[in-house]
Amino acid sequence: MRVVASSSLVDTSTSTTGICRLRRVLRGRQGSAIAELAFGLPILCMILTGIFCFSVALYQKLQLAEAVSVGGRYLAVDRGDTDPCASAASKIYASAPGLKQSSLTLNFTLNGVSTGASCPGSSGLANSNMVSGANAEISASYPCTLRFFNAFGTNTSTTCNIKAAVVEVVQ
Repeated sequence: MRVVASSSLVDTSTSTTGICRLRRVLRGRQGSAIAELAFGLPILCMILTGIFCFSVALYQKLQLAEAVSVGGRYLAVDRGDTDPCASAASKIYASAPGLKQSSLTLNFTLNGVSTGASCPGSSGLANSNMVSGANAEISASYPCTLRFFNAFGTNTSTTCNIKAAVVEVVQ
């Protein structure tokens, strides 16, 4: 029996040509991913640090608003206290553990009379401005600093002032 070689077997020239063509296409693009990363990474870092920075400021704002709300509810029912503002301030400080107590500024307005963080009654009696049906207002402010990277790779910081207020009716 005689075996005859056939020319219809697999032609390897086309597959080699395909690989060569692929190599020629990719030859000029080596390192393009690193170049794209070098251009895109600083922009991505600026966006991410901006998001983180603003989320910290938002967290402080929400914590301050909730603490002032807790203090306002406490102040509204604290009519017989000799220093209701100091008691409400201590509730605010306890409700905002993430805020520095020394940086927090509190102002109280009882029945139209503005006071600071303390409003003791005269001669050790209850505060006379805590009248049932009158308004008791608490306003608070807290300084914040927004820090982020700018396009030149340096830190940029901006100061802001977070404020929150609540008005409650004295019971």
